Amino acid sequence: MRPPEEWATGGEPMTDRQIVALERVAAHDKVSIPFLERADANGQRVTKAEAYVLIQMILDGVRPSEEYLDSLGRGDPYEEPPHPIFWKNCHARPTDMQVLWIKQLAVELGVPSDATQIALEQLTRGQASFLIADMRDKRREMRLNRRENMRVWLEDAVEGVRAELPAPVKVENEVGAVKAVPQLI
Repeated sequence: MRPPEEWATGGEPMTDRQIVALERVAAHDKVSIPFLERADANGQRVTKAEAYVLIQMILDGVRPSEEYLDSLGRGDPYEEPPHPIFWKNCHARPTDMQVLWIKQLAVELGVPSDATQIALEQLTRGQASFLIADMRDKRREMRLNRRENMRVWLEDAVEGVRAELPAPVKVENEVGAVKAVPQLI
């Protein structure tokens, strides 16, 4: 799937399905999302891309700050964001939200907390943005590999237990009756 910032329709208003998804994840994780709770949507026009990122943040265990939630849907019609080198604060310290997201992803990836802390001390805001994308890709890859590794393991385990304890062989006697006879190794 293409990143939300590359979606041709990313600047369109979020869909009804995204609203339902946001309501569900917000309720499950007890996250208050003001623009969903107010009839006037708090004056915000949240885009498909913004809604997708917000859903992913909550699913990743990151609690969005009030400032972050308030910033959504306040921009001009969607334009592809520039490369971080052109950001006003590209070389500033990562935001609190980025730090939380990196820490959560690091835990899921099994990265030791001391290594995560050292990495965070050396990152800029722009670098943190790239790192989050890389970590999410790595997590997705690990999940796919884990599934494949478990499938292969299970096939090998089944083969092993079948060799260890073969299933009985069905033998037909003279009268046509079938009888299960254990196999002896």
